[in-house]
Amino acid sequence: LEAKLEEVAAEASKERKLREHSEVFSKQLENELEALKMKQGGRAAGATLEHQQELSKMKSELEKKILFYEEELVRREASHVLEVKNVKKEVHDSESHQLALQKEIMILKDKLEKTKRERHSEMEEAVGTMKEKYERERSMLLEDNKKLTTENERLCSFVDKLTAQNRQLEDELQDLAAKKESVAHWEAQIAEIIQWYALNLLQQDPLWKVRRSQKLDMSARLELQSALDAEIRAKQLVQEELRKVKDANISFESKLKESEAKNRELLEEMEGLRKKMEEKYRTDSGLKLPDFQDSIFEYFNTSPLARDLTFRTSSISEQETQGPKSEVSPSTSVVTAEQQQEVREPLFYPKEMPAAPSPTIQSISLAVPKPKAHQLNIKSFTSPTQCSHCTSLMVGLVRQGYACDVCSFACHVSCKDSAPQVCPIPPEQAKRPLGVDVQRGIGTAYKGYVKVPKPTGVKKGWQRAYAVVCDCKLFLYDVPEGKSTQPGVVASQVLDLRDEDFCVSSVLASDVIHATRKDIPCIFRVTASLLGLPSKSCSLLILTENENEKRKWVGILEGLQSILHKNRLKNQVVHIPQEAYDSTLPLIKASLAAAIVDRDRIAIGSEEGLYVIEVTRDVIVRAADCKKVYQIELAPKEKIIILICGRNHHVHLYPWASLDGSEGNFDIKLAETKGCQLITTGTLKKSSATCLFVAVKRQVFCYEIHRTKPFHKKFSEIQAPGTVQWMAVFKDKLCVGYQSGFSLLTIQGDGQSINLVNPNDPSLMFLSQQSFDALCAVELNNEEYLLCFSHMGVYVDSQGRRSRMQELMWPATPVACSCNSSYVTVYSEYGVDVFDVNTMEWVQTIGLRRIRPLNMDGTLNLLNCEPPRLIYFKNKFAAGAVLSVPETSDNSKKQMLRTRSKRRFVFKVPEEERLQQRREMLRDPELRSKMISNPTNFNHVAHMGPGDGMQVLMDLPLSVLPAAQDEKPCPSTANLSRQQQQQRSKTYISWPSSSGSDVGGAMPSRSMSDPDQEFDKE
Repeated sequence: LEAKLEEVAAEASKERKLREHSEVFSKQLENELEALKMKQGGRAAGATLEHQQELSKMKSELEKKILFYEEELVRREASHVLEVKNVKKEVHDSESHQLALQKEIMILKDKLEKTKRERHSEMEEAVGTMKEKYERERSMLLEDNKKLTTENERLCSFVDKLTAQNRQLEDELQDLAAKKESVAHWEAQIAEIIQWYALNLLQQDPLWKVRRSQKLDMSARLELQSALDAEIRAKQLVQEELRKVKDANISFESKLKESEAKNRELLEEMEGLRKKMEEKYRTDSGLKLPDFQDSIFEYFNTSPLARDLTFRTSSISEQETQGPKSEVSPSTSVVTAEQQQEVREPLFYPKEMPAAPSPTIQSISLAVPKPKAHQLNIKSFTSPTQCSHCTSLMVGLVRQGYACDVCSFACHVSCKDSAPQVCPIPPEQAKRPLGVDVQRGIGTAYKGYVKVPKPTGVKKGWQRAYAVVCDCKLFLYDVPEGKSTQPGVVASQVLDLRDEDFCVSSVLASDVIHATRKDIPCIFRVTASLLGLPSKSCSLLILTENENEKRKWVGILEGLQSILHKNRLKNQVVHIPQEAYDSTLPLIKASLAAAIVDRDRIAIGSEEGLYVIEVTRDVIVRAADCKKVYQIELAPKEKIIILICGRNHHVHLYPWASLDGSEGNFDIKLAETKGCQLITTGTLKKSSATCLFVAVKRQVFCYEIHRTKPFHKKFSEIQAPGTVQWMAVFKDKLCVGYQSGFSLLTIQGDGQSINLVNPNDPSLMFLSQQSFDALCAVELNNEEYLLCFSHMGVYVDSQGRRSRMQELMWPATPVACSCNSSYVTVYSEYGVDVFDVNTMEWVQTIGLRRIRPLNMDGTLNLLNCEPPRLIYFKNKFAAGAVLSVPETSDNSKKQMLRTRSKRRFVFKVPEEERLQQRREMLRDPELRSKMISNPTNFNHVAHMGPGDGMQVLMDLPLSVLPAAQDEKPCPSTANLSRQQQQQRSKTYISWPSSSGSDVGGAMPSRSMSDPDQEFDKE
């Protein structure tokens, strides 16, 4: 066809050339004719006529040729058009035939893919059937093993019991043999006595003596004979019982050996089945599975697995696995902003993989599409979403991770580089089950819907929650009531499985008295540590759909905890929460701010003023009479106390001596600081004086603090880019945080301010598009800064450009934040979370609900419970204790009592209550024994039995003991007195002497000194 088409085109070009040639020739002839006319214009008319005739003749010939050529051209063009039409028709037919062939090829490919999928699904079904069969046989073997083990233990205990009885019978037999020998010895002695008595004493009446001796001898013989017969019978009975016991012991030992042999055979058979199953799994379609582990996870999640090859726990029986499917709904993951959902299955329910729909004919293209890369963008998910690569939760409030705009792939920012880059994900890589990397503790172990008590308690009912066991933590998310069943991204509770006090247990009816009877078997309790001193723990009740589901949750949590302990994945404790002082102190309830003065003193700012608590002496000092103290800053070098107080939030300066209760000689009010929201102090490198920075909306006033009058000097005034929400001194610059940004401001005007959120960085543009509150900032060692906002934390360099792609994510909405050079402490509704600022690791979770910091560094906190408690966060890595924490009690009956000084109070038990406590202790023997101290400086000299040394004690004069005691107390009593004086501020109860003898006045009771007397002396 192409050759014909080329020939036709060649002929058409020839005809076109001929026509052009004829036209050129005709023009040439016309030109010649005109020339001839002009030359022969003067000739005769006859010649002209000839020329005209010749000219007309030539014109007619020319017209004939032109007509001929035109007809030939039309004919050739018609034939050319016809041939072109035929060629196009043939080309169209060939193209349609080619399309039909390609369509047939695609249909055959589709059939081939469908056949492959069916074969793959059949293979998976076969593998699943074999796995179920293996699990069933394994569970049966485990049950038999358990039964045999139980029988073995029972037989062992029975054998031990029989052995003990046998030993006891042998001991009794030896006792009987000894008694028999003693009886024979007694008979010989009696015979000798009778013989001696008969020979020496009764010689006057031989007949009477003989009769009497015979009677005595006969009676003794009869008694001894009867005793001997009884012992012989007892010995025979014992020997018979011993023989029976030995026979039973031999039979039990033989049964035990048989059971052990059977147990070994079953174990060998089970091991063989396990090896066969592993070989089968390894050979099927190139699917690689790692080895089994001695844990609740039988498969490791580092290789791509089919969905029906999910791992199980060995503690769950086959009946549970084959039972009805749980009503726990699978979690849904939002992968785009339009809430595309991806359904995932619970851990222990193998399901068939749904067959992928075959492509439609309309979508078939002529060329096979090549795999493309993911179109990944940072997304903000609206419900808890798992990473498609590591299976861990993408924790956070916004911008939790990447999501593909084409497929349902979602992953952490840190998992982006190691995740599959092909879009869509290959099926063999998309079929990852839930699982935990036990070496690092990351991954999701189990998830589902449960119920937790409402905030007011079990009596008010239960509310639904979405629970996830992920990254060694138990996450709980509230599910709102109504049409929406999607949980939010804000965690309502987080418990760390690496906590040393973490435990899971079932509950009794007495533990949940307000729960219904049918719910009690479905409830379990999770316990975690709460306070370090005094040691307290918190408990959370969880209600599942059925008892089978409860056993699964308990088994998973216990198994995972044992694995974490086995792999030594311990909790990294940073803050040890301790109760700083007795919670019955009324000042604690109204606390608004606090500061640590020294190891023994705490400054408390309340609505009534500034108070100082001497924690080791139980003394309360009223330091300042200002109302409503909102913030306390101390300048110990300059001996100045700085407060934000009053209705108008003014800054006041007080002398350091007011902390001791002395009347302050000045109270300086900075008038221009009206409406102050924040203050901070620091020392600049160029100046040794302490600087005070006061933020009033966008204005920052800078002062120098001095020990002498006028005590302060204003040296600068700085304008912040926005309303100041946080402030601290970094080297010679002032770091201020405002909405959606942080800046380093020059204090003395000798440099340029730096915006730590660079507007030219496109990766930080989202901060300017939304409003994020500034919480705090941390300066790292390598010119890097961590900027903590209300929804996330961002790492930037000294120029304000992003230094790390990964962001610090908060599990719940922060209500406050504190920081130091190594850790960031984030406060939320459910507790406190601690993050390592260098490694970005979430290191600790403290389950203290409704807690808020009272100072900038977060060392003192107010726990809003009943009663409110003052909590001290002791830094485990700090050198030495910052605060001496006293022993506290929930049942303390201490009260604030006035002294002669108007500014001093003592917090102790009143005299009437103290006497009542003493009466109760004297009435109760157990409490009375506690009043007597243990011996001190005790040395064991000699052991004296009953009656030993009594003569020595009786010979001592009675008047010596009291005189000696009056002159010089014994070491133990003196030591006791010293101990009581050290504990004087804790009890104020009069204790009796260590001897406990009030009778006769030998040891008069001594009471501890009262602090009121010391104040009177002052």
